Amino acid sequence: MKRSIARRLLCCCIILLIPIQALAQEENGMKNMIQDADFRQGATIISPAKPLRMVGKLPLSDMPDAQSIWLVTQWHSKCNIRTIPLVIEDGAYVYKNEYKTVARDPDGTLTLRVNASEEYSRVRESIQDPWVHLYFEQRFAEPHPIGDAEEMRMQVKFAVPHFRDATPDGKTDPSVHAVIAMVYIILKDMNPESPAFGQYINFCVMLYDNRTGVTPEDWFVDTGYNPQDATQMMIYQMDSSEYVDPVYADGTWHTVDFDPLPFFKKALAISQEQGCMVGSKFEDISVSSVFFGFEMPGMMDCEIKIKDLFLGAR
Repeated sequence: MKRSIARRLLCCCIILLIPIQALAQEENGMKNMIQDADFRQGATIISPAKPLRMVGKLPLSDMPDAQSIWLVTQWHSKCNIRTIPLVIEDGAYVYKNEYKTVARDPDGTLTLRVNASEEYSRVRESIQDPWVHLYFEQRFAEPHPIGDAEEMRMQVKFAVPHFRDATPDGKTDPSVHAVIAMVYIILKDMNPESPAFGQYINFCVMLYDNRTGVTPEDWFVDTGYNPQDATQMMIYQMDSSEYVDPVYADGTWHTVDFDPLPFFKKALAISQEQGCMVGSKFEDISVSSVFFGFEMPGMMDCEIKIKDLFLGAR
């Protein structure tokens, strides 16, 4: 197995949030599990620090009263996005300051930016130091069973137009300092009769890592660097060459379009070999949530654009 240089950084902060529900969209003959995929209904804002608190609404279109499907989490940030005033520019809804940007273009393209050079007062010296996250996430009121699926599609278009390393010379440690952007799909055992009922796999589709154009396959248990935050569940990271060409911060648009079903099955088999999800059968598995965005362990600035997010099965 190739060992990912990201494995020392990935720590999946899964928060048990209030389930949400909305009408699914149809595409390619499959229903999109991902609801409000063009972000028109905005997002509910989660406070940057625990305890978990819902602190307001982030309108992203001319539907300010629509029920939010997405949650925006901003762990360990100095700035609560709730305090950033809305600016509408050529139809785009933009929340922007020196710390972060969240913006939605009229075509449904979502822009996320974190300026971690402003977030950190010093270079992180230990893997135990907390780091900045910016995620959009949703948890399904009724998880989607995939055990009987014959085919699935995962699709997303994205571009990384900006990256800057603001770490002082000689202070960068790639095992501690980085920018990573990814999509997580949570595969959960939903069978009450299963020995692993309630356990799950954090299935990672890496979009960008400033240290490499291609992220290798990897898997490990999320033991975390803070025992209170560790999920103790398996993280499985795909080899990014399976679904996208090498990715760099040059503004190039990339299209992810592949069938994740065989990789889901592989992730379950590996998890069980590693002592996780023991007793689960694939027919017990459902997609319980999806989230995407940034983790910023480095004193770095980065921006990503995302659109046309889709996950379906038949």
